[in-house]
Amino acid sequence: MNCKELAFLLADYFDGTMDPQLRSELETHLAMCEPCMKFANTFRKTCEKTAQLRKSIEHKIPDEVRARLASFVIAAVEKYPEKMQEYRNQAEQERKEKVLSLLRAAVAGRLSSMASLLVETHCAACPGCKEYFGRLSEAKAGSATPSQEIDAHVTRLMESLPPDDEFFLA
Repeated sequence: MNCKELAFLLADYFDGTMDPQLRSELETHLAMCEPCMKFANTFRKTCEKTAQLRKSIEHKIPDEVRARLASFVIAAVEKYPEKMQEYRNQAEQERKEKVLSLLRAAVAGRLSSMASLLVETHCAACPGCKEYFGRLSEAKAGSATPSQEIDAHVTRLMESLPPDDEFFLA
C-alpha cells in the first residue's frame, strides 16, 4: 500500500467497515510512515469535529422547495421521455463498457494496485466472483460477458474506487 491509497481508505478504516486484510496492510503502512500517521490522526480529528458540527447545525430543504423541485423534474421527464430514455441508455452503455474494461485489465494484469486489492479482497469473500475471475484469467478471455450478478459486483467495486482514480495501469 502506498501513501495515496492509504489516504483514500481512511474513512473505511475509522468507521470500521474495512476488510481485515486491507486493515492490516493499512496499519502496517501507518506504523512505518510517520507522515501518513500524522495525516491519519488529523483526518480522524477532522471527522470527529465535523460530526460534532453537523449535530449542531440542521440543514433541511424546506418542504415547499422540495415539492417545487420534484414537480420540475417530473414535468421535464414527462415532457421529454425520449430524452430521458436516451440518457438512461447512454449511461447504461457506458457502465457496461467500463465493466468490460476492468475485466480486460484484470486479465491482462494491468489493474492499479488499489483496484487489484479490491478485486482480490472481494473474490476472497465472494465465491461466484472468485470462480468467474479464475476462469477469466485461465482463459485469458477478457471479452466474456459477465452474468448480471458478476456485473453488479464489478460495478460496485468500481464505485468504491476513489473519484477520478483509473482502475487500470497505463
